[in-house]
Amino acid sequence: MDSNETTQRLSNLLKDPSQIMALISNPGKTGMDLYRSLSNKDKQYVAYAAGVGLLIYGYILSRQNKAA
Repeated sequence: MDSNETTQRLSNLLKDPSQIMALISNPGKTGMDLYRSLSNKDKQYVAYAAGVGLLIYGYILSRQNKAA
């Protein structure tokens, strides 16, 4: 992390809706900048949530394939 970047918390994202709008308008650049500025603990939370989301998505897809 560069010395001019500050560490942010995920809770700050919920407190400042303008950051959410920036993520929606340019998710690639803004999302990576936000991710890089998170603390290691918050990065672990994001990775865990993404993993759980992928597992749930796979489970739903497999159920749809069995029904069809």
